Amino acid sequence: MQVEVYVYFLDIFFPTDLRKEEILKAFDKDLKKPFELVREIVEEHGIKGIKKVEFYDALIESEDEFLIEYYIEFSKGNVAVKIISSEDPRRMLGRYYNIEERYDLS
Repeated sequence: MQVEVYVYFLDIFFPTDLRKEEILKAFDKDLKKPFELVREIVEEHGIKGIKKVEFYDALIESEDEFLIEYYIEFSKGNVAVKIISSEDPRRMLGRYYNIEERYDLS
């Protein structure tokens, strides 16, 4: 099965078995809900003692191409965590860093 969704933090792309549809459905319900779907992966890779999760921004280009970013406060500091759906997650990350306008919360 082809990977549809990656979690990116600590400069590493971690593949998941999540489907892009379930991420977007969760995002439509609550901006923080997609993070709960990847929390276990984040914790398994050393981000322990999560104290606070904040939605930071998102780039939704289509149902197939999106990136959602969170700032996480944990026991040893802070880390940015990104959930990425793309055939080329590195390219999606580059597009995200080059956007001028931020996600509209209204």
